[in-house]
Parts: sequence; C-alpha cells; structure tokens
Amino acid sequence: MTTTINDLNATVEAPRLKVNKVDSEASMRWLNAGIKDFKAAPLASMTYGMIYVALGLVLAWLSWENPIFITSLATGFLILGPIVAVGFYCMSRTLEQGKQPSVMQGLDALRFNAFSLVSFALVLGVLMGIWAVLSSITVALFFDNLTITDHWLDTLLAHEQFVPFLFAYVFGGGLIAVVAFAISVVSVPLMTDKRVDFVTAIITSVKAVMVNPGVMLSWAFILATLMFLGFIFFFVALAIALPIAGHASWHAYRELITEE
Repeated sequence: MTTTINDLNATVEAPRLKVNKVDSEASMRWLNAGIKDFKAAPLASMTYGMIYVALGLVLAWLSWENPIFITSLATGFLILGPIVAVGFYCMSRTLEQGKQPSVMQGLDALRFNAFSLVSFALVLGVLMGIWAVLSSITVALFFDNLTITDHWLDTLLAHEQFVPFLFAYVFGGGLIAVVAFAISVVSVPLMTDKRVDFVTAIITSVKAVMVNPGVMLSWAFILATLMFLGFIFFFVALAIALPIAGHASWHAYRELITEE
C-alpha cells in the first residue's frame, strides 16, 4: 500500500486553541522568565542576537546621512521583531524540555511549519512596506526643501515644522506598530509550536489581545522599552535585549494559549 503526502496531511488535525485570561502580574512574570532563559543559554542567545546587531549596524551606517531613515528602520525592526525572534522561541521550548539549546534552532521552526511562517513574514513585509511609504510621504510633506547638514539633529529641531511632523510621524508609526503587535504577539511562537496556518495564528493573536487588553498594553510597553534600550546603545545592546524579549514572548504565548 502506498501512502501519499495528502494521506499524511489528512491525519493531522488542526489543534483546538483556547485563549486564556491572565492576571495583571503576567507581563512581569513573562519578562522574568525570559531573563531566566537568557541566563540559562547566554552564549547561544547572544550569538543569535549578534547576527541582527551586525545587520542593524550595517544598515545604520549606510543610512547615517538620512537620519529620518534610521528612525524608520527602528520602527520597521519592531514590526519584524516576532519573525526575527523565531530562534529564541525554539531555544525556550528546548529549555522547557530540559535540554540545552543551540544557535541553529531557528531552522527547526522552518522545517516544522515553513509555509505558515513564510506567509506570515510576507504579511509583516507588507506592513513594513506600508510604513516605508507612509514615513516617506510624511517626511516629504513637512521637510520638502530641507537640506541635511553635518549638524542634522540641530537642523531638524530648529525647523518650524518639526513639532507637527513629530506628531504625524509618531501617530503613523504607532498605528502600524499596534496592528503588527496585535497580529503577531502570539502568532509566531504558536506557528513554531503547533502546525497551524498563518490566518488561524493571526486570529488567535488578535483574540489574545482583546481578551487581555490591559496586560497586553503593559506587555507591548515592556517589549518597546527593551528594543529602545537596544537601539540607544548603537544596536549593540540588542544582543541582550532581543534575546530576552524573544524568550519572554515564548512564555507569554505558553500562558495565553492552550489546547482545548
């Protein structure tokens, strides 16, 4: 008897997922769990994180003469963060199993659920593209004739349009970031752990935010703070901040989503 791929797929039923309501201390519990995982596997975590530190430094160097692009890059990094952190989710799952994780464990997720993860990465890529266009339009509207000098920060701060630009820029970036957070906060770790499609993962993630609005707001603030601390030290601190955020996000997923 010959078994086809379709026959094998037919035997795999999608899990029935339940979104849990968590207490107000959950976000700090997740953060502490992330720090604990980082301490348990510091070398693997930092090595994986340094890949993105190097990438960030190269992009920042290439765009240093366009300071607005650097801020757009930072916002874009927040949008793509959940996909970037796939390796950390796999490491935390390995630690959960009592094993020692490795740097290459991000590949485990791709082997396990490649189509869903790639599809979701494309969704985030579309959001990133929308933000790139929106930020460029905002800059053009307020600084159409601005000439950037060696003292670009002073030039921007002294410009009469800086304050209204700042409000518009933060509002646009914040709106995109809220959407990205809502659809990805548990969806990517869910897809690395269970064989679900990206649409189901997005819907589950949005439900988790709706069921726990206060906790998720505090969690978003914690993640944004970690990334901010990583950026202000010229991306280098991301080697620590990014792993902690990734490990902690795994624990957020594990507490928020269970199977019925």
